[in-house]
Amino acid sequence: MRQRVLSYFAAVAIVTLGTSNAKAQLSVIQGNEISFGKVFQTGAMVYKVITVKNVGSDSIKINSVTTSCGCTAAIVATSALAPGQKTDVRIQFNPTGYIGDVTKYIYISNSDKKFPLITVRMTGYVAYALQPTPSYVLFNNAQVGKLDSTEINLSNTTNEEMRITKVDLPSKELTYRLNKSLLKPGDFANLDIYINPTNTRDIDGYIVVHTTSGEQPQLQLRVFAGLVGN
Repeated sequence: MRQRVLSYFAAVAIVTLGTSNAKAQLSVIQGNEISFGKVFQTGAMVYKVITVKNVGSDSIKINSVTTSCGCTAAIVATSALAPGQKTDVRIQFNPTGYIGDVTKYIYISNSDKKFPLITVRMTGYVAYALQPTPSYVLFNNAQVGKLDSTEINLSNTTNEEMRITKVDLPSKELTYRLNKSLLKPGDFANLDIYINPTNTRDIDGYIVVHTTSGEQPQLQLRVFAGLVGN
């Protein structure tokens, strides 16, 4: 009886050890932690491509590639992989609205029964060359026929001089005034946004500030105005 019990536990130990040493059939060549580095708020998408490989002895299918939030998307080039075959996964990240350290996750669902989900952690840093304070424009219950305004502080955080060349507005109901356009390192300008609505149609869009900065040629500021009648 004692011999049978010892044999049973020995068998369990062997199975457990074999499972713990098992490797996923789908492997990310760059590793499961990647970085898009430091990017600036420009309104443009950030792209990163990773390569996955079938390192097993059987064919494998990638069922889907999903992400941890709507600001990140991923598309796989080929879903069915023979042993040894590789394919690219193109990742797209929209940094608008982010500042500082960013962490996102990409989930690769596949037909490997032991490892059906591969998780890739993507990190990076989003910075402003032209730092806005606040980073959005909000008009609550702006009244038709009544002038209202808000102020945005724009600060040059770089070591080089930059010039604000123009400001695009998403609506004819909005106007602006910029107290100065040339900004030395550490200098700032005041951008006043005015609204004088003629109708009750809400405004939802982006103010685009264009600059001569090579790091941040344009800055997008989200603007929303909820309009009401008199």
